[in-house]
Amino acid sequence: MKWNNRGHEFDIVAEKLLQNQEKFRCIYIFGAGLIGANLTAVLQAYGILAGFIDNDIKKQHEGYKGYAVYSFEEYRKEHKGFIVIAASDKNIPPISKQLEDADLSEEQDFVTHTKFCNEIFPIVSVYLFSKVYIDVAQISLTERCSLKCRKCAHGCFAVDNSRAKDLTIEQVYKSADSFFGRVDFVREFVLIGGEPMLYKQLPEAVQYIGERYGKQIGVFSITTNGTILPDEKLLRVCNAQNVLFRISNYSGTIARLKNTYNMLTKLLDQNGVAYELGMEEKEWMDYGFDCVDRIADADELIRVFDTCKTPCREVRENRYYFCVMARSVSDNMGFHIGKDDFLDLDVLTGEQYKKEFMEFNFGYSDKGYLDMCRHCNGADSAKYPIPAAEQVDSH
Repeated sequence: MKWNNRGHEFDIVAEKLLQNQEKFRCIYIFGAGLIGANLTAVLQAYGILAGFIDNDIKKQHEGYKGYAVYSFEEYRKEHKGFIVIAASDKNIPPISKQLEDADLSEEQDFVTHTKFCNEIFPIVSVYLFSKVYIDVAQISLTERCSLKCRKCAHGCFAVDNSRAKDLTIEQVYKSADSFFGRVDFVREFVLIGGEPMLYKQLPEAVQYIGERYGKQIGVFSITTNGTILPDEKLLRVCNAQNVLFRISNYSGTIARLKNTYNMLTKLLDQNGVAYELGMEEKEWMDYGFDCVDRIADADELIRVFDTCKTPCREVRENRYYFCVMARSVSDNMGFHIGKDDFLDLDVLTGEQYKKEFMEFNFGYSDKGYLDMCRHCNGADSAKYPIPAAEQVDSH
């Protein structure tokens, strides 16, 4: 989307959304579970979490995260607020029907957690609370990887590990300082790669970010392919800074990883470090970076960009990229385009900067697209399934 009224693109949307602004000062999470827990830190940071709603009688008696858990009947009789449904995809429809049967309407009285975090709360945060909220952002510490996955979404298979340059620790510090100097709260902040466990100063990066900006982060995580075990220093720092290890599961393609995952999860358990081992990945999407070459005008590229809606933001020193894959693939696969496709955090000043930041995060920019859109399947990538983590050469 091209900027037409920079700093004011959402004025009308916000006015409609906040006609009854008090409802956003008293929010109930429907679902006292892991998805609800992920949202808890966000609402706590804004002081607007009123409690939980759940149909589980046991949870109603025990409470959750230090908050009361109400039955929906009890909520209807004694409480009033806005409801965010924090449940799995299969459980959202029956909960929505339960609310609708009680004459509550979607968006007016309740919304799903995904829509709340991605579409509604960023606007509410700026226009009602004068704060910048980002759902997910990341720092790519290194483009080096311990695997060589064909069709890697970051193009890391094309990186020569012996020659590639990681971010310096000073660049990591600068990235964090620039980002958190402009962002009031991020639901999840991620250290990624490449493979971040190859980054020699990972403990220093974790400690710096956690100590200085932990209160502005809901979930502080490291995304790893699980091939490298953390050393004692990293385990100690991750425990202290409440870091979550998100472990990609490629054991279906690379059988030897099953044993490595067992060793890794055991080690994390022993050292009190939280982790989530993902479901076994069988298929990826082919973004087509190695074969797509669009002969398209600006309007077509804007269409490709607008239908993509990638959630993968990256901060790299003062540069905030809408799509980490566009930046990394351009560098790693030798396209060397899109050098200006970022928002400069250090020049965001004045009364409108929070709205401009929010608009960029929604996909607004001067061009309305990224140069790498010419070489990407975008939203159509889902139409081209490929084997997950298929190796270019043996490991």
